[in-house]
Amino acid sequence: MTEHLGLRERKKLQTRAALIDAALELCDKQGFDATTVDEIAAAVDISPRTFNRYFATKEEVVLGPIEDMVTAVVGALDDQPCTGNEIEALCKAHMQVFQDAQSQQPPSPLFDRFMVMNRIIATAPSVRARSVEMGEWKLNSVRHKVAERMELDESDLRVRVVMSTWSGLMHVAMDQWQSAQDDDRPPMVCCASAIANTYETFQGILPPQAVQEAVPAAQ
Repeated sequence: MTEHLGLRERKKLQTRAALIDAALELCDKQGFDATTVDEIAAAVDISPRTFNRYFATKEEVVLGPIEDMVTAVVGALDDQPCTGNEIEALCKAHMQVFQDAQSQQPPSPLFDRFMVMNRIIATAPSVRARSVEMGEWKLNSVRHKVAERMELDESDLRVRVVMSTWSGLMHVAMDQWQSAQDDDRPPMVCCASAIANTYETFQGILPPQAVQEAVPAAQ
């Protein structure tokens, strides 16, 4: 994502990532309430004023991984062909994000950041409350892209069915991934595999003839 950006834009992304890492490390170690914006900024050698150019609040920097994930998924959806199967496109887009993160050298800290972020969410009510709002933003961002791909309004029933179905599949996939504790593969590889397996199972329980007949009816 960064190879086509100019030097200034790349430096901004690097500073943003450094702020997220510093915030997660400090808040995880000494507690969210005990950590100040001044400390986070100092860890990256910038001023608190410069911090506010990247994040409005301490909650937002801790939840930065959510924004990064959504941006990556929406970008990956743009790479998927419009075949009429948006659930498959969502599956492949998420797998692409995890596979791309794992293929980086060194691998992206995507999952490490999420695990630390979740620990902080569990102990900090203000972060937990903001994470709920971020979850809504995440859902809306992906739904907007899916509706755009389907050339439909976001409130259209077909868009809502796609998003609800995908949400259910992701819940199952994440449960499958978290329960596979004896899998020695890297976490991002395991997660991508869980998504693929869940979607394949979903395909397997749908009668092909029923799916083909449902398409004209939806139109």
